Amino acid sequence: MKAYFFSAFMLASIFFIGCSDHDTDGSKNYNAKDFIEELSEKSKQTFDLNTTQLPKTLELKGGTKITISPGTFTKNGIPVTGNFTVEVREILKPSDIIFSGTNTNYKDGSPLLSDGFLYIDVTQGDGSVDKVLSKNLQIEISKPIDVNRATFLWEGIENAGEGENQFAWDNFPEDGVVMNDTGQNGRDAGMAWGEKGSVVFVFDLGKLGWFNCDIYWDSSNGRTTVYVTLTGVFGALAAYQGYVGDTFVFFCGRGDKVISQLYTQNGKNGVKSYDNSMPKGKIGKLIAFSIKDGIFSYASQDNVTITENMNLTLDLKETTKEFIQAEIEALDNF
Repeated sequence: MKAYFFSAFMLASIFFIGCSDHDTDGSKNYNAKDFIEELSEKSKQTFDLNTTQLPKTLELKGGTKITISPGTFTKNGIPVTGNFTVEVREILKPSDIIFSGTNTNYKDGSPLLSDGFLYIDVTQGDGSVDKVLSKNLQIEISKPIDVNRATFLWEGIENAGEGENQFAWDNFPEDGVVMNDTGQNGRDAGMAWGEKGSVVFVFDLGKLGWFNCDIYWDSSNGRTTVYVTLTGVFGALAAYQGYVGDTFVFFCGRGDKVISQLYTQNGKNGVKSYDNSMPKGKIGKLIAFSIKDGIFSYASQDNVTITENMNLTLDLKETTKEFIQAEIEALDNF
């Protein structure tokens, strides 16, 4: 899938120049990228450590635990000693996903249902340590479950869509876990396991970056393409974390942690899902928001049931940053 940025969206930015009196953020240079950067801080947690403190279990605000063993990190192939910093983004709620500028799209567009995901980076001095680790991190993601089941692990890639700077999930990589004779402590690489009555998914991780516990959203009724026509005040379609463009469109599953981003151009004012990727019969909420030059606009449609080749219209109206933030946070209880 390619994320084209089409001229009609770019021309719409003319509206923003003439409407700067409505700049609720106080800055005419405030754009979608700034919004994402600001609100993604909600999920960011930082730990300053020393290798003499290892082994160490980090306990995150949402209940996730990360256990670090001695000798885990290297930098340019040399074992790390002394002080280092661990930065983690704990993504457990639908609002966390949108505020982080990510989604639950598989790389072919199939929506995934998330059991939670993480971004982990480790720095020392003026740069990050090596992404592939010498020893596994042990991860526990808080997730109450009522049956014995497994969830798949996925790696987030930031250049999905043939290098168009979009984000999607890919299969668990071969270098994602350090394997030994017994595998992942007796488990299979690429899977996270939870037992009935437990409150966690447990897995080992041998690489830094974006990693997700997901299963495919049920598509037993078949799949179709969802088309959306945008009207009103909006700009160019936004790429990953708003680095390009300013308009985000999402289909959000009702009762399921599914945040499927639609970012493929379809005609002059349209956007669509990946072809034949959206499960028929699933119910959700369609939202769109645009932030350009300090102007905020939003539209949504509730209780949308996905039907064959569905085409809906979202009319984006000017609003405030606070309203958009509140609408996204409300998805946590949708």
